[in-house]
Amino acid sequence: MVRILVESSATILIGIVGAAAIRVSGGYNFVQEWLGPADSLERTFRLLAACLCVPVCALGVIPIAKELSDGGMPRRDLALLWLVAPLLNPLSILYAISVLPIWQCGVFLLVACVYAVVVAEVAGRFYDEPQNSKSSSVSEATSGTTRLWNASIAAGQIATGWSIVYVILGMVISGLVVGLVPSGSFERIFSYQNSMGPLETMALTGPQMVTPITFTMAVSAIHSTHLAFACAIVLQLLGVAWCGGTVLAMRSIWGIQRTLALLVVTLFLATTVSYVTYSVFPPAPGEEEETHGLDTLARPYHATFDQFSLALSQQLNHTDLIMQAGTTLLGILALWGIVVRSWGLRFCEDPIPSTEAKPSAGRWNVELTQGQVGMSLIGVAAFGIILLMYSIFPGVEESFEQMKKVSADAVIAVKTNKTQVAQQKLSEWDAVAARMPVGWVLRMGVPDSQQASEIRALRELLWKTRQQFAQAELTDTEAKERGAELIDQFQSCRVICLGDKT
Repeated sequence: MVRILVESSATILIGIVGAAAIRVSGGYNFVQEWLGPADSLERTFRLLAACLCVPVCALGVIPIAKELSDGGMPRRDLALLWLVAPLLNPLSILYAISVLPIWQCGVFLLVACVYAVVVAEVAGRFYDEPQNSKSSSVSEATSGTTRLWNASIAAGQIATGWSIVYVILGMVISGLVVGLVPSGSFERIFSYQNSMGPLETMALTGPQMVTPITFTMAVSAIHSTHLAFACAIVLQLLGVAWCGGTVLAMRSIWGIQRTLALLVVTLFLATTVSYVTYSVFPPAPGEEEETHGLDTLARPYHATFDQFSLALSQQLNHTDLIMQAGTTLLGILALWGIVVRSWGLRFCEDPIPSTEAKPSAGRWNVELTQGQVGMSLIGVAAFGIILLMYSIFPGVEESFEQMKKVSADAVIAVKTNKTQVAQQKLSEWDAVAARMPVGWVLRMGVPDSQQASEIRALRELLWKTRQQFAQAELTDTEAKERGAELIDQFQSCRVICLGDKT
């Protein structure tokens, strides 16, 4: 449960902030004009474009869906946003382009678009009674300070509201399921020799909350170890789009029958596509291998209560900067929500009533429609995300310069068999290596198969070394040899990735 919380914290935080922005902007009425004609294919593709700009997971999308549902959003559009937004997470798409073959990325995007059309068609038949708007009223504000205050109040209310109850329930259910699945089970389930693989994948990953990034890592492991690609499609539709929290939250809004209707359609589509994929995409050449890339889908190594503190410290210390920041900010937001609820803080109006502006006769006096304003906001948000990604994910040369500095301290700690220092430095080294492929893609480049395999080999060696140090498996002699092996692997990766630039 701790691992799920840490991995999904950033996307849950984005979901809460997005729901707060919707509330203070006027709710569903604010986005209704931009969506276009109701029950149309144009509205479907506009919703898909919006999903591509908001990085959320199956838990992070719950606050947004709950806010739009309270505002009276039609069930067709709400179901599409709810189930397809996790599949089109922009961060996972960037990461997938850097570590997966381009044809696999295309298949996943095609499956997501087909699923969106199917969900829209099925949910479009739910119009048996109008939905009543139950959203909290927010005073109209034009002052930036007042809007910021109202947004913070809304975020605090949402962080301690009913939508977070379903987020927590989703974590609990997922943690229980993951804890009961024996380690190594998915290597057997995803094997080409197992004809029941897709059905077993549905049963075990349906209740789980698989983050989009974790899904991409699992697919990369499936590809590199020659396992069945068909099971990856099931993992996409049942693990990324659905979880236990999704079912409970949908049931509270639509009832059990409508929720089961969407779930049954998903199961049918996943079964059909996966078994068709067996014949379309035959096994990759090579023998099936063991992999640690599927470990997050099954029972973790630290499975007893006396190891809880160790598991917690490793999860918080050996994770990406985005996850660490997301966990910290999510905790702060939860505390702020308690303050908002306990002190009874309320929304504010503008301190000075705004005067009605007189229309100007100037030639630059152009009134923008709500659709144009919405498109502009999405463009600004996308541009801001790209700038943020550029700052977080450096380029290839910069990444190797950072790794060069970290690797010196890491190798010294490994050779001298200093356990705690070695684990810390190896974790920093691996974090830089993990961000490098995404920075590569952001700068309009894609690593080829040889470069991707070298990066993967370096990260596997770093992971293996960290695990051996954690379990005190290396002798002094083996530690010195491992230090030399790390240097050789790093130099090999650097030469392959940079080429003449070295």
